[in-house]
Amino acid sequence: MLSVNKRSFFTRTIYRIIMLCCLVLPNLTFASTAQPWQSTSFIINSFFETVLGSEYASGGLSVKKWSGTVKIYVAHQVADTKLHNKLLNAQIADLRALTGLKIIRVKSKKEANIQYYFTSQRKLPALVRATVGPQSLQYLKSAVCLATMKAKNSGDIQSAMIYIPVDQARMHAKLLSCIVEEITQTMGIPRDSDAVYPSIFNDKTPNSYLTGLDVVLLKLLYSPEVKQGMGKAQLKPVLTSLIAKMRREGVIARANSDARSLKVCRIAGC
Repeated sequence: MLSVNKRSFFTRTIYRIIMLCCLVLPNLTFASTAQPWQSTSFIINSFFETVLGSEYASGGLSVKKWSGTVKIYVAHQVADTKLHNKLLNAQIADLRALTGLKIIRVKSKKEANIQYYFTSQRKLPALVRATVGPQSLQYLKSAVCLATMKAKNSGDIQSAMIYIPVDQARMHAKLLSCIVEEITQTMGIPRDSDAVYPSIFNDKTPNSYLTGLDVVLLKLLYSPEVKQGMGKAQLKPVLTSLIAKMRREGVIARANSDARSLKVCRIAGC
């Protein structure tokens, strides 16, 4: 049995240990919640992997982005128009917020610089042939859904085509990820990469929504300091400076929660 003095000493010691833990544990908690993707080098490499180059072609290792209004014409060749519109409109709103671009839907192909087709697997080959030509048919064998993009030599994106074969996407449980990923890629992030994780631009991960890393990549791409036509050498110091600024402002730290608060995420319940 403890004497009064020994019990008092024991109580004071335990109290000191608890107070020390209160001071130290917040820092331990912060360290344990930091994720590998949040490092500066990982973000820069992810930017190079996804923004530079093309999903289906070699070369062209420079920034491509929109500088004017993005005008989207949507064609529905299958049922569930209401659901598809709801998800697409939510993703458009999310991209508008993340990039600062003016993105609108238009009623005719002539007005549009993006054509977005909800179609079927049976109709897809003829549709692709008629809209972008037979050269793109080769990509249908490996893709659940498809997007193509054209840009000027300056790096200004001129137009894009997006095809969602709804039955095929549903069969692979990728309808939502197709709706989200393909239009996001036409913003200037055209390339998938297994080295980028967690990201919707990694085909080997189950992400159906934009992740915190994806949010940061979009914000970086549409920062005024990142110019069309920039290559790796020009980009690295610019990205390093921008990421440092984003880190100071808490953008990196809250990116995961920002991704979970996006409209598509709220609708689909991520």
